[in-house]
Amino acid sequence: MGDDKKEFLSLEEVADFLGVTYQLIYRLVRSGELPAVRLGKLYRVSRADLDAYLMRSRAAAGGGTCSVCGTYYKSTSSLKQTCTAEGCGEAICFDCWNRLGVRTCPKHSVKNTKA
Repeated sequence: MGDDKKEFLSLEEVADFLGVTYQLIYRLVRSGELPAVRLGKLYRVSRADLDAYLMRSRAAAGGGTCSVCGTYYKSTSSLKQTCTAEGCGEAICFDCWNRLGVRTCPKHSVKNTKA
């Protein structure tokens, strides 16, 4: 995007930034999925609203982060195991679970408990 300090972006700038068509951004704004301010015939999207939309989209995609190694996975298929501590449920990735043998999140790890 041209000016990284602009607080509000045109729909064209948002589309260019995301590498999608103007029509897609326009549909997202009209449906209310992407909040925008209408000034006459023009729409403007705040950077904060765009960031929030992208975070919601990422979360809806079903991804997640391993609680042990901190790796982000786009799909939950690599995060099928969870911490074995009762009631925890923190996700543990395939690598940590099978290759490293980790069964608990750092919060419940025996190494991290005080004696």
